[in-house]
Amino acid sequence: MQERVNQVAALANMAAYDAEAASDYIDGAPHIKHASLRGLYARLLTQVYDCAAQHSDPPRVLDMGAGEGSVTLPFLALGARVTAVDLSRRQLDALSRKCERFGDRLEVRFEEVSETLGREQQQYDVIVANSFLHHIPDYLDLITRAVSRLTPQGQFFSFQDPLRYDTVGRLTKTFGDVAYASWRIFKRDAWGGMRRRLRRSRGVYLADSVFDNAEYHVVRNGVDQDAVAAALTERGFECEVVRYFSTQSRLFQPIGEAIGVKNTFAVVARRRR
Repeated sequence: MQERVNQVAALANMAAYDAEAASDYIDGAPHIKHASLRGLYARLLTQVYDCAAQHSDPPRVLDMGAGEGSVTLPFLALGARVTAVDLSRRQLDALSRKCERFGDRLEVRFEEVSETLGREQQQYDVIVANSFLHHIPDYLDLITRAVSRLTPQGQFFSFQDPLRYDTVGRLTKTFGDVAYASWRIFKRDAWGGMRRRLRRSRGVYLADSVFDNAEYHVVRNGVDQDAVAAALTERGFECEVVRYFSTQSRLFQPIGEAIGVKNTFAVVARRRR
């Protein structure tokens, strides 16, 4: 089991490092940057796949916001069929090249996820949102629509979304802010980045800013993990919320893990039997 987990972690990491502009992306993506988070992600993904494989051969997976392929590539390697959806044609083209060896088990779609969910009646065994929900204004509606496309034994799996800020406590929030500042201060446009974060923390969001789009969650108090769990439970799912610590800072990541602060979450939801 551990060997397979290590394989999944390595594949997720490779998918990101093979992407164009990889260094900048990875530096701002804690779930790929830090080995401990790659390991957690790999364990959860492997568990999800193994459960799906008990009911379907091969399992069908929908990767919402496929991006660099950290979901698509491991699922393909494990044996699944994957539909990868994203609005970046460049990333989908790169993903297709990386996954050529898997043949027709990969389908890529250059479109909004809502188009995929609304246009067809295709059912999936697993629907994945990796570092995705916090970009979506109405993520609860998206989850509701997504799970309607799951098979009777289907699973919903999300990873790397910020816990709702007012549920983490002052110590955790302060620690996370200090960790972010320690990382940001050594980046290009450090002062501009800090000013944008302060602006967003006051609720000011600029729809035409690529920076604001990437951190939309700052405006709306994170992602409400309790509301996500409730929405899934109401629709007949057993829902596990996995809380963990995540920061861009290489220095503060192990410290946060050691002292037990948690500011980020994953969800694994399975239909009740």
